[in-house]
Amino acid sequence: MKIRLNSITYTMLVAAFFASMQNIAFWERLAAIFHTMPNASFGFKLSLPFMMFAIMNVLFTLLIWPLIHRIVVPFLIVASAGATYAMTQYGVVFNYGMIVSVIETDIGEATSYLSWSVCFWFFALAVVPLLLVSQSKIRFYSLGRELLLKTVNIIASLLIVTCVASLYFKDYASLFRNHKELASAINPTNYITATVRVANNRLYEANQPFLQIGLDAQNSNLTNSRKNLMVLVIGETARAENSAFNGYEKETNAFLAKQDGVINYPNVTSCGTCTAVSVPCMFSNMSKANYSASQARNQEGLLDILQHAGVNVLWKNNNSGCKGACDRVTYIDARDTNNKRYCQWGSCYDGILLEGLEQHISSLKEDAVIVLHLLGSHGPTYYKRYPEEFKRFTPTCDTADIQNCSREALMNTYDNSLLYTDYLLSEVIDILQQHENNFNTSMLYVSDHGESLGENGVYLHGLPAAIAPESQTHVPMVTWLSKHTLVKHGLEQRCLKQAAQQPISHDNFFHSVLGLMDITTSEYQPELDIFSSCTTQQHKATQ
Repeated sequence: MKIRLNSITYTMLVAAFFASMQNIAFWERLAAIFHTMPNASFGFKLSLPFMMFAIMNVLFTLLIWPLIHRIVVPFLIVASAGATYAMTQYGVVFNYGMIVSVIETDIGEATSYLSWSVCFWFFALAVVPLLLVSQSKIRFYSLGRELLLKTVNIIASLLIVTCVASLYFKDYASLFRNHKELASAINPTNYITATVRVANNRLYEANQPFLQIGLDAQNSNLTNSRKNLMVLVIGETARAENSAFNGYEKETNAFLAKQDGVINYPNVTSCGTCTAVSVPCMFSNMSKANYSASQARNQEGLLDILQHAGVNVLWKNNNSGCKGACDRVTYIDARDTNNKRYCQWGSCYDGILLEGLEQHISSLKEDAVIVLHLLGSHGPTYYKRYPEEFKRFTPTCDTADIQNCSREALMNTYDNSLLYTDYLLSEVIDILQQHENNFNTSMLYVSDHGESLGENGVYLHGLPAAIAPESQTHVPMVTWLSKHTLVKHGLEQRCLKQAAQQPISHDNFFHSVLGLMDITTSEYQPELDIFSSCTTQQHKATQ
């Protein structure tokens, strides 16, 4: 049986549904804020639902038209259900950075969020509303009358907004000024406006000239018989506070702790809170303070400069791509091998990155940099990031519904993934040690960003920098340098360990790699090189 409605009534019902059910996350955040504001007036609180409905009414009055509403409304219902679930269950917000991450994710990463709770959520917020929409017969008026009614509807909504704003302007200004994340929680305007911004920026970038940098790069080690070999391991979603090297109570660094020469950096800050920001940022010549994603996509980066200097560069991937950082170098997607030993559930354990690594090193005749891009501790399915034998900490949270797991189980599962990464780093060191006779070997590991594990109701990562907790920006980093590398650069372990205690960030990554690889270029800034202060000459100068 069809539900018969005129276009205005239909628009107002859709607006009411979005203002209430599809904005559960907004109302939850608002309730938490008001809990800390006991003096907020009752009238101000009461005005918020009217304000939200008025905004939604204007939006859908502009979107609902004959024929196209059959596409637009169902699409927004489904998309908003997904956004509401993510915001409610994980505490994320849909701003510009989150939309970039969504666009650049892959199927394996996307499907890791599937669970029974997602199904129930979609049934309530998407399937049921879609069934009601499909059973609705909407009567639109003649074009002239439809335009008149829409105009009246919009004016009435704007009058509500104006009246409320005139009464409580200071309250609204204060609320949204002090809690800027609220604007990114209003569904669907949050992801609609962010998507439009991303699209506009990408269209703008498409017409910009591509910039080459570091064309003056020279390799001062080019004529030496012993070549430089550096392995860069880019972690995923590891947070520093769960590192045993940083005082964590569990032995999450059990394997690296047995290796000689490992140096831990306890005070490292990431460029961003998601891979789509941090990886291109750390491989660019820009600092966090002046980083521009558009500029990074339209110019060369660290790996290009290394190639300009004659360095052999390989990017080996087990993640959702390099976000543009490796677009012009040799690239291997380890997941394409579909190795049954490592790959299951639509993703692969990071151990697959070590397959063929030793053979590749043996074939090298020149200086080389190898980048291993880990899947690391990417959530919410942390239990899929390590083999069964690394299930050291129990009980575990073997589900994507991490918000329903106990704190102990969730932390254990996450820590198991860190332990597996620690094991792989130790294996990389073992492989490099086998080639010390032919190369000056080194390894640098750093995570792209951290992770929230339920603190203050927030899970995963990707929060805007202004409100991101330290757990999403404080990342682990370790280096290992062979004896030949230490001697070549005049580096002293004691000095390196002392220098490692200083606060550093992803800003140092670009310059530290160039320095250790003996690359001279106008793009190199020695003051940002974490090794430069500890060369024999520099160290003696400070004594």
